[in-house]
Amino acid sequence: GVDQTLQAIDGMFAFAWYDAGEDVLTLARDRFGQKPLFYSIVNGQLIFASEIKALQQHPALASVRPDVDALALYLMMEYVPGPATGIDGIHELPAGHLLEWRNGSATTRRWWRADTTRHATSGDPSKLRSYLEEGLRNAVDTQLVADVPVGVFLSGGLDSSLVAAIARQHKQDVATFTVKFPFASFDESSYAEQVAAHIGSDHTTVELGRQNCVDGFAALLANLDQPFSDSSFLPSYLLCQATKEHVTVALGGDGADELFLGYPNFGLLKWAPLMARFPQAAGALLRGAARLLPGSDGYMNTSFLLRQLSYGIGKPAELQSPYWMSAVPAAEQSRLWRDRDDVETVVAASLREQIPASTDAALLDQCQQHFIEAYLAHDILTKMDRASMYVSLEVRSPFLANAVADMALRAPREMLLQGRTGKVVLRELAQEYLPHPTIARKKHGFALPVSALLRGDLRELASGILLDRANSMYGLIDYDTVDAWWQAHVDRGRDHGKRLWALLMLAAFCRNQLS
Repeated sequence: GVDQTLQAIDGMFAFAWYDAGEDVLTLARDRFGQKPLFYSIVNGQLIFASEIKALQQHPALASVRPDVDALALYLMMEYVPGPATGIDGIHELPAGHLLEWRNGSATTRRWWRADTTRHATSGDPSKLRSYLEEGLRNAVDTQLVADVPVGVFLSGGLDSSLVAAIARQHKQDVATFTVKFPFASFDESSYAEQVAAHIGSDHTTVELGRQNCVDGFAALLANLDQPFSDSSFLPSYLLCQATKEHVTVALGGDGADELFLGYPNFGLLKWAPLMARFPQAAGALLRGAARLLPGSDGYMNTSFLLRQLSYGIGKPAELQSPYWMSAVPAAEQSRLWRDRDDVETVVAASLREQIPASTDAALLDQCQQHFIEAYLAHDILTKMDRASMYVSLEVRSPFLANAVADMALRAPREMLLQGRTGKVVLRELAQEYLPHPTIARKKHGFALPVSALLRGDLRELASGILLDRANSMYGLIDYDTVDAWWQAHVDRGRDHGKRLWALLMLAAFCRNQLS
């Protein structure tokens, strides 16, 4: 039966199962949402596929309309939280859910939930490390099995390095891959090479030029069938493209930050109740102060960090994390949308639905739950699935194996986060496999300098799409506001890189899907 099968599966999947005897069709998706599944119900028909582009080959979906509420949330979060997709009438089956189609009607239910409230209050650290090591080694060993060449992504950070080190112990000739970017503060290739030398892997560093970035971005814009603007999409695609020249399957480190509390947001939460007491005007003052700092296109520069932090000031403590990551905060969308004055209300209601106000769940639990159900499913895994499948590379994630994930969700919080240092138990485990500098390094996101790229290498490509008055986006969005933001950015009057990137990807989506 479907229910027992779902409990037994360990891995990524999306499937449809038709029971002819019962005349019931079941759609199901894996625990975390590693593989996509979309559907629409039109005139009593259930239409489903793994890509929105495929759905739109059906005559009933040849002409679609935008879901404007979902697009407002996208402009803030850089992804569309499911089950919305940005297209009215087309839905995403959420991770860990199944849909049953019976007698012409659909019912959706959750078959698995990453319940962060299961964290134990105490435990033996040595036993936890031992169980984690066993689970991770088994997951890596299993995922190395294939009838095609297999490699490992190696960024030089903790997560991918630990996977690579364990893979090297299981497989003598394991191949590792990284890309070298032509932007100094964003390039991690030297750290990856140090890890590769330490573990003795067959390492390949693919050096990319600026033209690679231009060509890669043009390819992504052409394929986009859903709004998505995480800036690491481009480097992820370039990494997958380079890796596919050598192997057909690659292991990666996705999921570790969400499960083991690796993002800086988790360490900042202790200040969230205090920041909630300040008026939102204090956030505006902080943004004004950030603009006075010297301009910089460097990775996570001070001006950028202060601006992002300011968006959470005056917001409820449990909602601050999404605001910290905003591209275009709801309050600043008011002059962006045409004929809409309800954006703040719509966005706030959606966030409240994702993160309900609660006195029962710890703030850390709420934040972790949201990262797993929203950010991991709709950003991180969506990004990697699209980036890899565009070049026919299969990417596997050992940290999302059932045993490893279940262990992380049961581990006492102090074994995951101490002060502002996350992934504590992973760092302790890594001491047996990796050099100390790798373990001690701060988290470094996989990104490119979008602000500089929009002023330079990508300027012509971006402006041609973003400032095209004929784009259907401008039936919803005010052209003059976008144009003013663009001119201020390219003239270096203001850094609007993050919001322009989000608007650019929205324009590409509208061009591709809504023309």
